[in-house]
Amino acid sequence: MGFLKKVKYFLVKKTTKLLIHAIIKTCRFEITGTEKIDRLREKGIPIIYAYWHRHIFATIYRFKNTMARPLISLSDDGELVAQVAVEFRMNPVRGSSSQGGARAFLELVNTIKKGSSEILITADGPKGPPRQLKDGTVRLAQKTDAAIVPLSWSSSKEKVFEKTWDKFKIPLPFSKIVYIYGEPFYVQGEKGKKNDMDLKKSIEESLNNLENEANRLSTR
Repeated sequence: MGFLKKVKYFLVKKTTKLLIHAIIKTCRFEITGTEKIDRLREKGIPIIYAYWHRHIFATIYRFKNTMARPLISLSDDGELVAQVAVEFRMNPVRGSSSQGGARAFLELVNTIKKGSSEILITADGPKGPPRQLKDGTVRLAQKTDAAIVPLSWSSSKEKVFEKTWDKFKIPLPFSKIVYIYGEPFYVQGEKGKKNDMDLKKSIEESLNNLENEANRLSTR
C-alpha cells in the first residue's frame, strides 16, 4: 500500500470512528434477546452472528472491545471497514467468495474450534444480492457445530443511502436504536430435516423479521 493511500485510510478510519461514537453516544440504545446468547455461552456452543450488510454501522459499535472476528472482503472498501473494526478492537478475517475465500474459511474454522472469538458475517456478502444468504455461513456452521444467531437493528431516525446496493443505513443523532438477537439456528440438528436451501430461506426470513421487529420497537 502506497504512502498516500495509507494516509487516506488513516484519516478516514479515525474520522469514521469519531463519527460512530459521536452519533451513537447521543442515542438511546436498547438491546433485546441477550438471554439467548447467554444460554449458548453457558453451554459452550460457539456462535456465528449473521446480519445484513446494511447493518454494519451499529454492529461495529455493538461488538467494540470484544476482539470478535468479522469476515471482511479484500476489496478497497473492505480494507477501510477492516481498519475501522480494528479501531474498535475487533480482529477481522479478510476474504470473500471472489478472493481469499478458502484461506478465510480455514481461519474462521480454526478460530471457532479454538473457542477464542465469536464470528461476525455479513450474510449477504460484500456485494450482494441484498438479503440473500451466502452459502459460506451455513457451511461454516456445519463444519464447526456453531450456532448461527441472526441479528438486526433499527433506529427511530436514520439515513438510508438509497443508491448503494444494500441500502446502507446509519442512525441519526438522538434517535432510539433497537438491537435484536434472534433465535439460534442449530445447523447440525437441521441436517436431515431441511436441505441447505430451506435452511438458508429460514435464516433469511428470520433476518427480515428481526429487522421488521426492530423497526416497530424503535418507533414505539
